[in-house]
Amino acid sequence: MNILVLVQGDPDTKPSMKTFDYKKSDEFIFYESVQQIKKQLLNNRQLNFDEAIGLFVAYIATSLDEGKTVHEIKKYLPKLLQSNQVLIGVPESLQKITFTITVGDLCNETMSVLTPIPITNYFFRNNKQIIESEALD
Repeated sequence: MNILVLVQGDPDTKPSMKTFDYKKSDEFIFYESVQQIKKQLLNNRQLNFDEAIGLFVAYIATSLDEGKTVHEIKKYLPKLLQSNQVLIGVPESLQKITFTITVGDLCNETMSVLTPIPITNYFFRNNKQIIESEALD
């Protein structure tokens, strides 16, 4: 299985592309990498950009192995991570992700997910409180 990931973030940044080649021979390495990412989440450590992408790809690969449809995967993918589970800026960097999944030589599926991690207004909320408190003085 080959998964090509095209990530589009803020309009002023260039899209990035990564390729994940998931083979049965590499399953142990893949499994261990995913376990490290899950361990970070269990220890309340925030994930960076690459770790978030890795978690999404792991979910897609294991879900396809379990026989889930692309529609089912696309429906649940945005529920995997919340903004408090990733570093600041990661949700904004992952505004649209397109996965092109190739299984063998025959099957090729494309799936796009908009805002896979909910974007909170943490920056704007803090500024608004500062501006409001200054106006009261």
